Amino acid sequence: MIRLELDDRALKQALDKLAARLGDMSPALDRIGQRLVEGTRTGIEAGKDWAGRPFAPNSPTTLLRKRGDKPLIDSGNFKDARLAHHVQGRQSVLVSAGGVQAAVLQYGAKRGQFGQTRRGAPIPWGDIPARPFFPDDKAAQGAALATLTDYIKDVLADLA
Repeated sequence: MIRLELDDRALKQALDKLAARLGDMSPALDRIGQRLVEGTRTGIEAGKDWAGRPFAPNSPTTLLRKRGDKPLIDSGNFKDARLAHHVQGRQSVLVSAGGVQAAVLQYGAKRGQFGQTRRGAPIPWGDIPARPFFPDDKAAQGAALATLTDYIKDVLADLA
């Protein structure tokens, strides 16, 4: 009879380290938040949504009022740190847009949807097409899963 004994201390140590690293998912959630924010900024700069579709072009009237012809970009203000940011905890990550115009840009608005000016002009003065700069559920889930896969590979590589 052959008897084989293994010293499994190293394996137990590796499993303990793995459990400790995976017990606090805030580093992985931070990476997911960073990826979603960066993807949002990249899409705005490229003038495309997360599926690669171009944003609706600016109207001729809008083009007369702004610098440049890129939708969502005027002064550079909308693509800076105030646009999209993330906050992560141990169990979740929140990605949000700080600009007051973010909801209108994401979903669009109809002429007069927000009332009138003191002079009776509609707010907004015309229809604003939706330009969805945030990912939909499918795109967000895909980005999150890819990031999580990379994170787990990094954790396993650290244990080796």
